[in-house]
Parts: sequence; structure tokens; C-alpha cells
Amino acid sequence: MEQRIIIAGSGGQGILFLGKVIALAAMKENMEVTWFPSYGAEMRGGTANCMVVISDDIIGSPIVKYANYLIVLNEASYNKFMDRLSPNGCIIYDSSIIKNSKAPDDINIYPVDASKEASLIANPRLANMILLGSFIKISKILNIERVLKTIEEIIPPKRKEMIEINKNLILRGFSIIGN
Repeated sequence: MEQRIIIAGSGGQGILFLGKVIALAAMKENMEVTWFPSYGAEMRGGTANCMVVISDDIIGSPIVKYANYLIVLNEASYNKFMDRLSPNGCIIYDSSIIKNSKAPDDINIYPVDASKEASLIANPRLANMILLGSFIKISKILNIERVLKTIEEIIPPKRKEMIEINKNLILRGFSIIGN
């Protein structure tokens, strides 16, 4: 079964990193994966998004026209990509930042106070990891232990102090979503 994910926000919010972690964790679970990043020329502060496709079969295209999951970290991205969510799709968003959250009735909405939660553990700029944990719980696509192991492998040795912080943020995001 193919799962299509769009992750969007501003440059500097860890959009591409979030997508890369999802893609690498899925690869480690022997799934077929594509990761397709896109960002404005100005990068930090500009727009950024990536598309991740995860499948148990060959993937035809890395381009996601309609997503099963939309993870957004700013209001502009929420408004831009809402129309790209499939019926019965899920939107997971940072409700600390996004206040205008209108969606069609056939969309599953998951507001997560990600920036606030991240600031309680480390820094609000790490809200992407809170949303990653929430995505893992909601989607049930990835194994949480595999994602935590991927964090250990993807963060370079010169930033090793970030490993435990990111893992704690992911676990917090996972725990704040009900069963």
C-alpha cells in the first residue's frame, strides 16, 4: 500500500530533515521510498517542503499530487497544501503557530501544540520532532524504535548532543496523541 506525505513550512523549521528521517526509517523497514525536497532560493525563512512516498511496491513517481498525510509548520503552508490532501487524509499541524485551521469535513485534523511542547523540552525551533512523533502515532506506518535508531544514525557526531534531545521530542509528540 502506498502512502504519500507532504511536509511543509518555512526554511529553518527542519522540514527537509523531518522528511529525510521518515524516508530513512522507512528504508530501514525494507519499504520502497522516495524523498523529494523543494525549497526557495532564500532557504532560511523562505518556503520549504518535501514529498515522501512510502510503499511496499515499486513507486511510479516521487511527485505527490494528492497526499494521505500533510504535516505543516506554518499557516502559509497550511493554506497552500490543504487542497492537495486526499479525502479522508490527515493533516497534522503546529497549532502553536497555525490559528486559522479550516478543513473539509472529510479530512482528519490533528492540531499539535508542537512549538509549545518543544519549548518545554528544548527549543520551539524543534517543533518538527514533536510533529514527527505525532505522525508516527497517527499514521502507524513506521515503528517508533526504528525512527529513534534512525535519529542516532542521521545526526552527525559533531552534533551528538542533539540525539537525546530529538529522541525525547519524538517520544513527547508520540505520547500526546491519544490511542
